[in-house]
Amino acid sequence: MVYLREIIKINKEYISQYNNIETVAYLYASSSFQSTQLENINFDLSPDETVALDGYLNNPETYDKVIAIIAKPPIKGIDATSNIFKFSGLYLGAKDQLKDKLIERFQKGNTKEQFFLSKVEPSLKDLLIQNLNLDLDDPFSVLANKLFEVNEVSESDINNALTSIISSDLDIYTLLLLEEIESQLLQVKFISKTSEEVLRDIFYNFPNAVQKIIKNRRKGHPEFAIKDEYDVQDILYVIIKSIFPNMRDEDPIPKVGGKSTKIDLILREEKILIEVKMIKETDSNETHFIEQLKVDFESYHKCVWLEKLFCFVYDPYKKTRDISNFNDLNGKRTKGKHNYNVEVIVVN
Repeated sequence: MVYLREIIKINKEYISQYNNIETVAYLYASSSFQSTQLENINFDLSPDETVALDGYLNNPETYDKVIAIIAKPPIKGIDATSNIFKFSGLYLGAKDQLKDKLIERFQKGNTKEQFFLSKVEPSLKDLLIQNLNLDLDDPFSVLANKLFEVNEVSESDINNALTSIISSDLDIYTLLLLEEIESQLLQVKFISKTSEEVLRDIFYNFPNAVQKIIKNRRKGHPEFAIKDEYDVQDILYVIIKSIFPNMRDEDPIPKVGGKSTKIDLILREEKILIEVKMIKETDSNETHFIEQLKVDFESYHKCVWLEKLFCFVYDPYKKTRDISNFNDLNGKRTKGKHNYNVEVIVVN
């Protein structure tokens, strides 16, 4: 599947630089919309578009201005509904009075316009799905059918549609559709897995995944050397951050017994911490690491939100003498009113 996040980011930055009514419409309809985004930008708008902006912002003083604009007679066949981005803002400023005009504009629109209007007025989604036909020569149609699961499309059709779409600059309709497609793909990929299960997959597949960069790089490119736990931590950071964008790294926690401990990787929203260790070639066995982890466990009680601690131990030189020494660390840790669960994963 074509990787979308970077494509979306680039086109979002491109669209946002113009600060016109299309930018207003995109920011409002985007799944990441926050009203402060619109409030803090100096837009270059006509007087009527400024009223539409107030509609997008849900300004209570917009109604009378909207009605006045809608009442204007068409000029050479162009009226207030002609520009869909301006009209959508006007509709939001006087929904009850413009609902019929919204339906009329929806019925006259093509698939892209109908999709956008369903983002502005979610009650139109059912009507959009009813009207949606499959045209394999139209990439937008293919992806819309995939998103709403109206007509069955193959993986090949989806990839062809994505490849065709991202070969040029995206319009607002397509950018909004791709944002939803990316979100859907991530949900499908992990829908049957919890955050902990996804992390376990990453940890257990780590030794196999890193072979590509430590042994099998392309000719003329040096292999990556994994010498200590910081190297392991950096690689894990790249992998996990791509799936959990809000992850942070190396946050110090309050001192316990005069010693401050740094948390390697933090997934605050998931209430998970990740401690990373590597048993190096110069280490004789796992004994030192066992004692170190026991000390660290006491510090982690200072993270009162913590529910799960993963201890990932990379042992590429197979120095662990008895895996049960690590397994004995698994289970619930309790101190006062706080408790969390520990899971140690050792791979080589």
